This record gives sequence, C-alpha cells and structure tokens, in this order.
Amino acid sequence: MTQMLAHPITMPVSFTWAADDLCIVAAQLNDCESVIDLFGALHSYNASLDAHFTLADGWENLLCREFRETAHHPDHLYLLVKEGNCAVGLLIVAIHTDSPMFRYRQWVEVEALYVAPSHRGMGIAQRLLDQAYQWAEVQGLSRVQLYVTASNERAQSVYTDQGFSVTQAIMRKSLG
Repeated sequence: MTQMLAHPITMPVSFTWAADDLCIVAAQLNDCESVIDLFGALHSYNASLDAHFTLADGWENLLCREFRETAHHPDHLYLLVKEGNCAVGLLIVAIHTDSPMFRYRQWVEVEALYVAPSHRGMGIAQRLLDQAYQWAEVQGLSRVQLYVTASNERAQSVYTDQGFSVTQAIMRKSLG
C-alpha cells in the first residue's frame, strides 16, 4: 500500500509501508493529546535511565502550548505514526540555529523520536528518520543531529545503523 505524508512545508513524500493500517501523518492541532502522550512516554523512559531527564510539573501544558504555536511553523515538523486512530510513533524535528560565531550554524535537530514498545522492530523509527532527512533536504540543510541518553543502547544502535556518529559528548558532574 502506498501512503502519502502531507505537511504544509514540504512536498508530499510517497513510500510503501509494510502494514496497511500504519501511516505517517503530519500532526494536526487536534493531535495535541497524542503528542503529549508519546512525548511523555519517551521522557518517562529516559528518566528511568537518568533521573535528570524527569519532566517538570506542568510540562504537558507547556508542550501543548509549544505544539500549538509551532505545529505549522516552517522551522518545525511534527509527525505521528498512526494505526487507525491510535498514535504509536512520534517525530519532532526543528531547524536549529547556533551562534553566528560558527560557520556551520544551522541544522535539523531531532528533538523527539519515540515508537511505542508494541510497535518496535517494525522499521518505524527508520521511516520517521527518513522523513526527517527528506525534510532537511527540502529546507536546504545537509545535517541532522540529535541527543541520545548515554545508557540508551537500543536507541544508539538505531541511530548508528542510520549513519549517525558521536561528534560531541555532554559531561556532567553532580555537586553535593
């Protein structure tokens, strides 16, 4: 079955999906609850690996407001993987602009990538990342970056398989 990805910023991208009832769609404003649920699941897992990734009280309202403000902004892309009406995957990417001190100061940053445990191993993360790469090219950017929790070996494996490599390390020292 051929599915289409429709997003107001890019040309539709065609691809073949292995399962007829799964599709990647641009998140709409009425998908805010799904975005919040999947983002919360992602960070709940990250917090289980490192407590410093625990979300703050009221984060849902903040994310909902940010989503509503940026969902149709040309510098952001929110995608959901849906099985029927149920969202089982999330991708949030945005154009990141660094300080003017740097020559190579713009890239697409993967801000969130999550696939529900029930749907892992089906190639969903790879398909979402493929959409991020295509979106980056449409934006005229040739670099995609992301952060991954150091102890999240499964995610690191997915990203390594996609051609990502470590270019910087974030180091932390807890005081007291």
